[in-house]
Amino acid sequence: MKRVFACLTIVAVFPLHLAAATAVSEDVPVPGGRAAFTRMLGIDPIPDRGPFMYDVTRLLFDNDPQRSPERLALRFGFAKDARGASDNRIANDIRRANNGRFATDGRFATDGRSATDGRSATDGRSASLSGERSRATADDLVPVPLTVDFWSDHVFHRKVSRDELVAAIVSDRQAALLCHGLASLDDETLQFFSEHGSLLSRLAERLAAPAFAAFSSTLRVHANRVVAPGAPRPADRAVAQVERDDVSPLWEAVVAEKVTRPERFIQQLFEANEGRLAYLYDVIGQLDPGRRAFALGLWMPNAAVRVERFKALTSAGVNSFREWHVRTMPFARASYDVGMTLARIEVDESGAPAAPAARGFWSRVLPGSGSDEDRPIDAAWLLESIGSADVRQRSERLDQLAFGQRVARIVAAPTDRDRADMLYAVRMFPRFRMLLLTLERIGVANAAVYGAAVRQAARVSVPEGHRGFVALAQLQGGLALVARAAAVHSLDASKAEAVVSRLIAAPLGEDGRYAGAVARWVREDLANGIAPAADMETAIINAISGPSSGERGSSARVSWEGGQYRLDLGAAERQRLRRVREKQETLPIDVGLTIAAAARQLVSDGTPLAEAQGVVGRLTAMADGVPRRSRDDESDNLAPGAGMPAAQHEVLRKGIDELTKAIRSKDGKRVVRAAEPLVDLADEMLAYSLLSIAYAAEVGDPDGAVLLADDVSRRHDFGFGVRDSDIRLRTAWSPPRQEVIPNVPWHVTGSLLGLDIALAPLALRRISVDGVLEAPRLTAPERESFALSVSLMNPFALLDRDRDAIVDAIARGTRRVETLTDQALESLADDISMEGWRRRAMRWTLVHERDRLVSMLSLGELLVLGGGRPNDFAAWGMAAAASYGCFCTRVMTPGRSAALMGRPQLGLVASVVSDLNLHVAMMLRRLALPAALARVVVSGAMQDFIDTVKPTDPGDWLTLARAARTATRERIEDYVAVATAAGPLMPVNTSQQR
Repeated sequence: MKRVFACLTIVAVFPLHLAAATAVSEDVPVPGGRAAFTRMLGIDPIPDRGPFMYDVTRLLFDNDPQRSPERLALRFGFAKDARGASDNRIANDIRRANNGRFATDGRFATDGRSATDGRSATDGRSASLSGERSRATADDLVPVPLTVDFWSDHVFHRKVSRDELVAAIVSDRQAALLCHGLASLDDETLQFFSEHGSLLSRLAERLAAPAFAAFSSTLRVHANRVVAPGAPRPADRAVAQVERDDVSPLWEAVVAEKVTRPERFIQQLFEANEGRLAYLYDVIGQLDPGRRAFALGLWMPNAAVRVERFKALTSAGVNSFREWHVRTMPFARASYDVGMTLARIEVDESGAPAAPAARGFWSRVLPGSGSDEDRPIDAAWLLESIGSADVRQRSERLDQLAFGQRVARIVAAPTDRDRADMLYAVRMFPRFRMLLLTLERIGVANAAVYGAAVRQAARVSVPEGHRGFVALAQLQGGLALVARAAAVHSLDASKAEAVVSRLIAAPLGEDGRYAGAVARWVREDLANGIAPAADMETAIINAISGPSSGERGSSARVSWEGGQYRLDLGAAERQRLRRVREKQETLPIDVGLTIAAAARQLVSDGTPLAEAQGVVGRLTAMADGVPRRSRDDESDNLAPGAGMPAAQHEVLRKGIDELTKAIRSKDGKRVVRAAEPLVDLADEMLAYSLLSIAYAAEVGDPDGAVLLADDVSRRHDFGFGVRDSDIRLRTAWSPPRQEVIPNVPWHVTGSLLGLDIALAPLALRRISVDGVLEAPRLTAPERESFALSVSLMNPFALLDRDRDAIVDAIARGTRRVETLTDQALESLADDISMEGWRRRAMRWTLVHERDRLVSMLSLGELLVLGGGRPNDFAAWGMAAAASYGCFCTRVMTPGRSAALMGRPQLGLVASVVSDLNLHVAMMLRRLALPAALARVVVSGAMQDFIDTVKPTDPGDWLTLARAARTATRERIEDYVAVATAAGPLMPVNTSQQR
């Protein structure tokens, strides 16, 4: 009998508890249905139900307070003769809700009449519709934070019905922004707002709604106390009491309010400095634990100093980057601002900055950045140094910071001399960016090499005109060869460093001429570092093509569509390079090397006349192979300021004639004088050969449009036509870029190093065109970022074991999501630093559309949830140039990179969407194909992706991630077919020949 009584007691308790709980959200219908409603507003694709209000409110008010739904209504079919019945129905629904009219001041007007609410409490303290509606109507129910009564009483101050709520919110900018901010809060924080309705009213009245909309993601209220970013978990009381004293006083000092007075704290936070303090609060909340500790100064032992420096950080954060106006553009961000600065710094687990960390070091690097102290830099010092500059300088300084920390990490046990070389290299980074980044890509780990390279580059950059062009092309062309050979594993890092050191040490005359020094480097140092071949051209082509794959052991055998193939990356690339070199119609490098060797022998005193006669005979034999080029031909391919090249055939013939006469007259000194023009000729020919080979490595398809013209490498513009000497120097070593200018031949401007960056679009391959292509929805910076990711994808670094680890981790992560419980959601979200809005949307989706949970995560996030470590799979990631300042790839997750969003001009969204690469890894595993084929497959898949993906706006990473996973098995097989036709999969009986 006691057991029965106990059961009855428990059953009675739960209804009482649910009834007592205040609902913190409510499911309401979208007027006319989600599809028609969003189509009317010009939003495509249709946002999911869970984050529907979050997405719609952001898209309507992303940057302009004058972009009102009323104006959108007129544009998308509210007027007479609208484009469809559905749109008219929506218009009528909104008109009815608005008493038959649209307000002209951006506010939603109504006559006070409302429909029946029909609300009831549900699990998760969310009020939803009671199951009386049809399935079609239920699909158009979406959650709105807080309840209809709350919105009526505290936001609109008039009665708004349940059926009117969505229209009412999107018709009112202040309401929409408040709704957007509320959609990122957890239940307990929403509960606090529901009990303090005047707080939202005040935020709207004090023009703080834009800041609340954009920066509420990390706002948490627990037990009537604000849990500030960096504060401990409230559940961990033992730790909380200790850590709270370290973190909460910092925020109380800058907000000027106690966290135990949450209403006042929130008011101050979002109203101060037009919301800029709230932005800093949100940025720090989104950082990973190490960088958050750095920003808060938790690594500093002195609490008083910590508070002082945090105040300085706040002052720098709210007073810098004034080009961004929060109230008018709440969802935009300034370029290279506080968020990007704090996300870029490398720290240890405690939050202390990584080496080099001394202020004395960085004060010598960054202009006007303070005193020569041995104390480490902190977040306040960093923001003061970065924020005081203009946008271009901020970018440069952040890249200097990142480069300096990366180099310090790879230079083992640096000496004082090493530190001096590092300081010099980092300080000169803005002028010699591509030189230093190329050395980093090669794997140079010696600080002395960085310092020596900058000094030599500075000397080579002094000569102007044609002489400067020839010297610069030789140095950069040689470095480009080594970088390519190292990337394809023909040279290991230590051997590549040695070869580079010898090139840097090649003597440059006071007149700016190498005088055969680079030719000797090619014949001796480079030749000794790579595998020998019948001639130097072949040896170089082999070296920059690479071995069969990056896997150890024999090449993989592949069965495909009934045939037997062998994976051979190197053979495929050699075949491509040979075809490109044929189309370039340029001389092999051996011609210039032979002339250089001959000239060197002839200009040396004491060369016997008999030997000189033999040298002239060899020159005569090759002279007919040197083509005649008219001045018109040369001028068509002449780079600005580079000067007219020599008429090579004529110079060589004249030199041979003069040498012949000198030998006949047995005049040794005359032989030397006659040979001197051949030294310059050899330098010039070698310069153009190195340029041409560097271009051949990166122009992609031999049948592409770039090769329809003559050898376009001769058009390369180092900036010699620029009058300002400083700008000219920077141009020669700046990231290269394509120039498409009316009435000017297509060409590349900038450094020859990193040519794969400028020519990244050529790494893509469109395998077919089905129908007429629409204009791409992606912005130009995003398209460039996606293309660059393919260009930087190194097939020699794509290993089968990594592919399998990726697939297994994603499978584990997927299972974890599919079996997710409400209790485990918060832990899962923490593991991937999920944003507040997605946490709330996933909790709703878990109850209402469980089968859609996996689609709310990127493959990178599933990888992490399955135990994968993104740094282990960097080769499968996306270009990190804009986010980390390196021409490398990384697997980044959207949650970890939230502080980088809001800057479409930088193309940062692409850096967090590695889904296509990871999807290809999964498909290759399913098809039992080698991981090294991923580059070929992705080159086609990425082009299709760029052509067809349709995000709602530049920040819609979720649509990008979903679209990247839609490539079918059949389509992947089409991409693989390219590898069998002109790629690394070759029939076993022909692979050796190719």
